[in-house]
Amino acid sequence: MDHAAGASHASPMEWLLVLAAAIVLVWSLALAIRYTVRPHETEPGHIKRRILDDIDEPEEARRR
Repeated sequence: MDHAAGASHASPMEWLLVLAAAIVLVWSLALAIRYTVRPHETEPGHIKRRILDDIDEPEEARRR
């Protein structure tokens, strides 16, 4: 267990970096879940509409 001997002696700066990384991780995960569940994309010109309209057309699917 010598390789973990210095882990308990981390400086306050290292703990601050770990805390900042944890905050960014939780924030980005929350945003990812929020925009996955409720994206609120209502514009007719949104890229999602072009993709979904392309999938819905059976002629396009047959040519590929």
